[in-house]
Amino acid sequence: MLQAETARLVALVAAMCPSTHLSDATADAWHPLLADLDAADVRTAVTRLGRERSRIAAADIRAEVRAIREERLARDPLPLPDSDPDDPGRYRAELLALVAEIASGRRVRRPPAAPGGPPSHLAGSRRDPCARSLRVPCPWCGAAAGRPCTVPRLGTPLRRAPAHQARLLAAGLAEPGPGREEEARWNR
Repeated sequence: MLQAETARLVALVAAMCPSTHLSDATADAWHPLLADLDAADVRTAVTRLGRERSRIAAADIRAEVRAIREERLARDPLPLPDSDPDDPGRYRAELLALVAEIASGRRVRRPPAAPGGPPSHLAGSRRDPCARSLRVPCPWCGAAAGRPCTVPRLGTPLRRAPAHQARLLAAGLAEPGPGREEEARWNR
């Protein structure tokens, strides 16, 4: 928010809540507290708060803006990043950018990660077992379609195998064979 937007906000709060004591210095005091927030979100938050309260503080506005952003994230399922999951830095950066875009309300909707298949770069060739196994969710570790298998309870991706044996079976890439001993060996 700009200083002028904060001044307009203080005037709006003064008009909505006449019992709130606001002075000429209130805009200067509130600006550092609200400067990092989006002006449209702040205005929406003040309108919501004005409907339920007779006094509004800067901390109330921040809390309401956080609630607005969390509601957007709850409404919009998070899509898979287009980055390769084998590049954790880039994947994480894109994932954080997607969360920020959805929370801000500026995100153009893409299909969510779970119902669809993997992103196009993960589709791979028909002969690549890793890419083909990513087309189905893993019954062993619970990884969604398009997400790599992970070591249970640690959440780290598998290093020595393309996917858990149960996922390879579900994708039709393996024959039923060794039981949990083999699965435990693949988890390392």
